[in-house]
This record gives sequence, C-alpha cells and structure tokens, in this order.
Amino acid sequence: MRSAAAVRQEIESSLAARIPGALSVRFHQTPDLVPTGIAEVDALLHGGLPLGGLTEIAGPACSGKTTLVSSLLAKVTQQEAACAYVDVSDAFDPLSGAAIGIDLRRLLWVRAGRTEEPDKDAWTRLDRALRATDLLLSAGGFRVIVLDTGDAMGDVRPEQVRRVPLASWYRYRLQAEKSQALFVLLTQTTCANSCASVVLHCSEAAERWECATGNRDDLLKQDGLPKQDGLPLLTGFQFSVSADRNRGAMRESLQSFGKKPVCAAGTSWKRTTLWAR
Repeated sequence: MRSAAAVRQEIESSLAARIPGALSVRFHQTPDLVPTGIAEVDALLHGGLPLGGLTEIAGPACSGKTTLVSSLLAKVTQQEAACAYVDVSDAFDPLSGAAIGIDLRRLLWVRAGRTEEPDKDAWTRLDRALRATDLLLSAGGFRVIVLDTGDAMGDVRPEQVRRVPLASWYRYRLQAEKSQALFVLLTQTTCANSCASVVLHCSEAAERWECATGNRDDLLKQDGLPKQDGLPLLTGFQFSVSADRNRGAMRESLQSFGKKPVCAAGTSWKRTTLWAR
C-alpha cells in the first residue's frame, strides 16, 4: 500500500500544469504597501494601500476622494511607475492632477464617458469602463489602476453601480493579485463588499476659515474710522476618512491622528483620521 506522501505527490504531479502545488500549504505573505502621500492616512493604514488587491474608497461629492487618489497617483508616478485612470463621467481634470504632482506622461487616462453620442445612458458608459478595467488588469504593467464610477457627480447613480455582479469585483481582485497591481474603486456607496482588501469611507469636507486682518485695519486707523472685524477668508478644507476593513492588519482599538475625529463611532475595526488641504 502506497503512503499518503506518495499519493499526494502523484496528485500534485498530475495537476501541476493547471494548479501548481494543489495540496501544498500556501503561506500568505504580507503584501507590499503603496503610500498615499498623505501622512495621516498612511499612519491609519499602517504604511499605505496593499498591492495585489482591491481598495474601495466611498463617499459623497466633496469628500476628498479625488484628493486622496490624486495624491496616491502623484506619489507613484513620481517613482516612474505607470498608472491608469478609468473615468466613467469624464470628470478627471489633468491640470489639477498636474498641479498636485501627477506625472501625466506616466498616466493613462481612459475616458469611458467620452463619446460622440452624449445621450448614451449611464449604464452603457459604466459597462464600457468595466471592460476597459478588465483589459488593463489583464495586460499588466500598471502599478495603480483607478476606476472612478462618477456616481458622486450625479452622473451614475449608486444603484447602477450596485448592479455590477459581485463575481466581477472578485475577478478584478484576482487579476490585481496576479499582476501585483493596486486596483482602486471610487464609489459613492460601497459595492465590492468582501472582495475589497481595504474599504475607506470619506466624509464631506469641512471648510476652514480665517479672518483677514492687517493692512485693512491700518487703513481704517489712518482714516480715523473704528477698527472692524476682518473679512472671512477660505483657507482650506479638512477631510475625514475611516478604515472599515484592512486585511493583513491587526484589529486594534480606535485610533485617531491629528485633530479630534469627526466620526469616531463603530467597532474596533473602524478608525478615523483627518487631513487638511
């Protein structure tokens, strides 16, 4: 009677062409991380977003999603790596991207919403973007691939994005793992569910205002007029992001970085951080 080791070796040899090491124990190594370029967010994620997986960033309009992704693309393209941006609603602004530091020579911008038929329905354009994403993930050579569903702009409704089968997101995750690419999905509400390695929720930005003083008060004093309160000036925005799922990271208690978090409720999975622009 043959031993179990011999039977195992025979089975693995017969399946080697299709399933290498079919019966061998596979040890999952900690994935390499890609820094986002925003110190507070990188601290929240213990270094950055994992290569070879799907990261979903959800939030309403003006929640900092584009700022976060632009910072990520700037960091990666400055390292001379190629990236791709699949744009459903033709909403990406290359001038703003270049201003934040993106090397446009290393960014492939797929304008899935650009068509000679402007009345094309949103689902048709979303389907075109999904096909383009499939091709990019299969081709390889891209370190970061972003799929912007455009629903935060009101062009594609969240229920339309949720119509995408879960099997599609699972296939994209496997393709990203095979090509060792970081696949980033931008949505208004989460839809990839368990297929995502990391899920980030962005909250609506809070404005930062300061009062203008100085020369105006000096002029009023020269004219003999009483000093008045300064005019309010918009000096920036403060964003909030929370991590609901981070595979490969230990479950820790709630941690916050910077100022007091806007929303610090939830389980020990959920952590919130703030950054300002």
